[in-house]
Amino acid sequence: MSFSDHKITAFQHKITDLPDQPSLPANELKARFDSSPEELRQAVNGICDEASRLEARVEGIVVDTFGDTIDREMLSEELAAELDAKATQTSLNTESEAREAAVSALDTRLTEVEAQKCEIYLGSYNGNGEKNTQAIRLGYQPKAVLVANARWIGNVDNPQRMELAMPDIAAYHLVVTSTGFEVKGMLNCTNTEDSVANPYRYIVFK
Repeated sequence: MSFSDHKITAFQHKITDLPDQPSLPANELKARFDSSPEELRQAVNGICDEASRLEARVEGIVVDTFGDTIDREMLSEELAAELDAKATQTSLNTESEAREAAVSALDTRLTEVEAQKCEIYLGSYNGNGEKNTQAIRLGYQPKAVLVANARWIGNVDNPQRMELAMPDIAAYHLVVTSTGFEVKGMLNCTNTEDSVANPYRYIVFK
């Protein structure tokens, strides 16, 4: 059979052919209502069966003619050129996506490095008394603070005074705070208490 053999030109029983008040028995009336859908079902199933048989025949012809694979030489020049163009575009798209991924990864890494970088600030202050605690306000909590007095050249008997502190590691006379740092004792002497201490210099790592 062919596809055209399943063509429905007209249904065998049409509902519109029945009188307005049918006098048929109930079973015959039900059969009339079911007849058209049944004809349609059989026709559609027949078409599906024919399509399956056609697909199998075409597949057999392709295998018998070309074997398991189709080489480029078997294609027309137009089709081969079209496939080459699509393959080239696919390669370009893949390369572009790889570059975009690499750029995105680099941007992410730069952002991470930017967040981790450390800025350095220099400053000085004068002590206000060895027994006092002086707060040096910076407006932020530093990552580390290094403080030294003005005596840059010391010796064994009178060394330069210098301390380093971090938020979780305080020095004896130096403490990091949420707004800067605090000094006391030998890092907060006046000129009277230590004539070569002032001005104290500090290096702040933000």
